Amino acid sequence: MRSVAIVGLGWLGLPLARYLKNLGWEVKGTKRTHDSVEQMRLLRLETYHLELTPDINADPDDLSALLSVDTLIINIPPSQYFFDLKHYVVGVQNLVNEALLHGVHHIIFISSTSVFPEISAHFDESIQPQPETDVGRALVEIENNLAQLQNIDCDVIRFAGLVGQDRHPIFSLADKQDLKCGRSPVNLVHLDDCARAIQLLLETPGGYRLYHLSAPVHPPREAYYRLAAEKHRLNPPHFISAPEDPQRIIVANKICRELDFVYQYPDPNLMFSEK
Repeated sequence: MRSVAIVGLGWLGLPLARYLKNLGWEVKGTKRTHDSVEQMRLLRLETYHLELTPDINADPDDLSALLSVDTLIINIPPSQYFFDLKHYVVGVQNLVNEALLHGVHHIIFISSTSVFPEISAHFDESIQPQPETDVGRALVEIENNLAQLQNIDCDVIRFAGLVGQDRHPIFSLADKQDLKCGRSPVNLVHLDDCARAIQLLLETPGGYRLYHLSAPVHPPREAYYRLAAEKHRLNPPHFISAPEDPQRIIVANKICRELDFVYQYPDPNLMFSEK
């Protein structure tokens, strides 16, 4: 049976674990608190306590059990609220080193398109990242470290803004005033497409690979969030639009060309909750 460990059973990791388990994968996962571990176990998921401090804070036997898998998915996004970003980089590197010691054959790192600046340009995987934030710089450092690994399959996948399972930017933007960049395009991707893309990477390991994931349709923010507010019965946000609003487009068709991936949600207008 194919086996995978997901470090970080959160908003993305938990539905991903369930999705892969339903496909017949042996799935293991981690949470940062013991209470959360027990909650996951009640859902019949093999779950272990693991925290990066940046040392690996985990029971040695649990760590060996966790890393007795074919593939490790690292799904712990940096946050200035929960992590010291320097510790985050070191912690991920410690986790990667431990995975290599345990004979893991394949590593998938969940990154973000926030490694690119908010300027007018089309950003595909050939464009060198130019992060404008500490979070973006931390992600790029990890990506660069992973690219140097030898004799292991390693995938970095950069997600655009995540939508799905009652998560949508409109919930935080509703009723806000004087938001900037109303003419700028949105770059969003649905949770279901994220899970399907990860499944595809798991099934087709092939050395070091870098992919973006973002719906290929990019409506302007003002029009899109006005419609989103209407769909969710919320007060629409008010945008300030200007001709100079940056036209930042995440190009994410490389995975389609190389692995025959097809977006289930190619248009953000298809991503509204059914209510």
